Amino acid sequence: MGKINRRHLLVSGAAALALGGIGATVMVRSSQAAEGWEHRFLPVSEMTANGALLVDIRTPQEWQTTGVLEGAELIEFDFDNPGTFLPQIADEIADGRDLVLICNSGNRTQVVAEFLAQQIPNRIVSVEGGIQKVLAAGYKTVPPS
Repeated sequence: MGKINRRHLLVSGAAALALGGIGATVMVRSSQAAEGWEHRFLPVSEMTANGALLVDIRTPQEWQTTGVLEGAELIEFDFDNPGTFLPQIADEIADGRDLVLICNSGNRTQVVAEFLAQQIPNRIVSVEGGIQKVLAAGYKTVPPS
């Protein structure tokens, strides 16, 4: 079995095992990021550098209100059913590419990054300050499609 196939199986299997809610397990975070993810601001030009997958986990209403980053995957993260998220991106990250997560302020992405770091081997970046910091830096968003 090739390297990509094994990684794809690992990602798919991890998604299947993510049965319980994130709840208290992930909500209790340490002050340092767990191995495999980091919380920091990235300029938009760096968010998809080296082929990273950029995923906007905000709600559709938030996407409409502020617009979205061009090229971002728009996948609302369901905190009541977290196991549904990973299968939606499994094929795109099966090659080991980095995963960059953005929300409104960076709070939700920290929770999601910590959860995913326990499920996948990919490097994960939670964008500190979220879309609000990106907008404050002068970046112009595009309408969601």
